[in-house]
Amino acid sequence: MNSDLAKDIGKMGETIAANYLAKNGYRIEAANFSNEIGYRVGEIDIVARDPESGETVFFEVKTRQKKRSAYLIPELSINRSKYRKLSRIIGRFLRQNGMEDTPHRIDAIAIEADLKTRKATLRHLKYIYY
Repeated sequence: MNSDLAKDIGKMGETIAANYLAKNGYRIEAANFSNEIGYRVGEIDIVARDPESGETVFFEVKTRQKKRSAYLIPELSINRSKYRKLSRIIGRFLRQNGMEDTPHRIDAIAIEADLKTRKATLRHLKYIYY
């Protein structure tokens, strides 16, 4: 798959995820947050407030083409290395916004998109960690 198509699929997944979150009462506070100064730590796809718990939720959105490959289940690409990067950028976000004591968690949204039928399945995985 070429990198432009992969980026387009990723952006499409983030749009689907943002719409899902808004529909479910989450208040989106930031999207595609990355540190602008110094060594680039990574990126947080979506930061939103959980309407029930009030927690700040950091969402990692993973989107894959449906049936492209059976072993490419989107959420399986969130490995220890990715989790460590997420933890570092989340720390940066919390410090930068004076939110060090704010209750927070990391969730994943896994999307499998069928580009031919223009349909997608979405799984919201709460409290991911290693």
